[in-house]
Amino acid sequence: MLIDIVAQYDSEKKKYFKELRTQVILQLSTQQDHKKIVTFLSKAWIINIEDIEKKIYIGFWNAFMLSNAKKIFNKSLKEAIQTIYNPQYTVEYIVYPPFSNGSDLLIDLWELLNIKPTTKKDFEKMPSWLTDKLTEYFWILLDPSFRFDNFIAWSNNQFAYSAAKAVAENPWNAYNPLFIYWNVWLGKTHLMQAIWNEIIQNNPDKVIIYLPATKLIDEIILAIKKQNLSSLMRKLDDVDALLIDDIQFLADKDKTQEIFHNIFNDFHSKKKQIIISSDRPPKELLHIEPRLKTRFALGLVADIHAPDYETRIAILQSKLEAKQEIIDSELLAIIAQHITSNVRELEWALNILLTRKKLSWTEITEDDVYACLQTLWYSTQHHMSNFDPDKQNIRWNTSFDKIVEMVANYYSISVAELKSDSRKKEITTARQILMLIAKKHFGRTLEKIWMYFGWKNHATAIYAIWNIEKKLKSDEDIQHDYQIFSEWVEQ
Repeated sequence: MLIDIVAQYDSEKKKYFKELRTQVILQLSTQQDHKKIVTFLSKAWIINIEDIEKKIYIGFWNAFMLSNAKKIFNKSLKEAIQTIYNPQYTVEYIVYPPFSNGSDLLIDLWELLNIKPTTKKDFEKMPSWLTDKLTEYFWILLDPSFRFDNFIAWSNNQFAYSAAKAVAENPWNAYNPLFIYWNVWLGKTHLMQAIWNEIIQNNPDKVIIYLPATKLIDEIILAIKKQNLSSLMRKLDDVDALLIDDIQFLADKDKTQEIFHNIFNDFHSKKKQIIISSDRPPKELLHIEPRLKTRFALGLVADIHAPDYETRIAILQSKLEAKQEIIDSELLAIIAQHITSNVRELEWALNILLTRKKLSWTEITEDDVYACLQTLWYSTQHHMSNFDPDKQNIRWNTSFDKIVEMVANYYSISVAELKSDSRKKEITTARQILMLIAKKHFGRTLEKIWMYFGWKNHATAIYAIWNIEKKLKSDEDIQHDYQIFSEWVEQ
């Protein structure tokens, strides 16, 4: 039945499904690894929406892809669809073989998420010494397009940029360790990979390894299971410079922290270069051993903050040049006025607009830009006068802050306690209610919610919102408080 329905779709319905897919994939990409999205969802998408049954059917081209996608994405794909389309609809996965040969319902996820696929030719172009090392040392191939000369430096990242460049140009003799921290999506990936690219190109006789903390954890767990930890340590002993990304993910991993402590000490004593990134400074890392935090701060600690308005414009123009595309400067200004703290979202906005342009064969308009911003969950107001570019999205940045203060006063607690990891009942309840309000009344994504409260990942926000929604159904006191706070929002 579903196959027949798909065959009968007209061009308008196909266009609608493509637009829906763009929005859902962008929502999902705030929570999931982009390359995993491309791998498992390139040939999978909504094939039917049953309004009577309130069901959304997602077709995968074979059972293997369906099974693995369910394991990897778990509830995040369903939540993304429900967030974008309708939270009252359930989502079901089914096998839909026609997707194996492509379909008008599919779109290019590589382009949408701005991922450059690595081909066999790319490997052939690489020097044999580099491919040999990558094969031997965890095989993590980085993007050679991430360089210092195309990284947009601004006042709030100039110190970190200069420190990173100094280490890349003179490793082992500049700053060791170099610890760089920032909020998510302010150019961390670009800067870390630029360091790796420059060191490895200038030092072909050295072994330079980049490891996300999650990959390091996996390697250590695998070595322990195979009772082969000594082999992993010998492999790392051959490494001359080690870049560890997102070190905060070592939190609560006691055994891994112990092993990494030994690795760090070994590298530091032998004057091997260590470069570490995190989402917060060493002293604020949660559930990380104090002795590790002390060692992280032995060298240079540098931070990155959000770019100013002029820099956001420069970033947008740079991205367009790389894509060999043009968008009117006035339209870029609207994007830069609204998206103030997330470089990745600036690029997502461009990708959405360029996709619209390609699908509709028309020039991008102001309405397209505002529709794009709404897709990314930014509240907008047309034809605003006296625009202060660094004080936009006021409904979130200002009004929500006020609600947080009022809720804190209501429960006789501090805002700092609300943003802490305290497990006290009154603090947990207030925090979870605020997270639900942020989602329901302010239209914020899970990413923005957990960033606001300084939590480790989106999973904590998902659980908090699910938990408070459950309590709202049975706890009259929580129902009473939530009703009061909701009325404050509407005032």
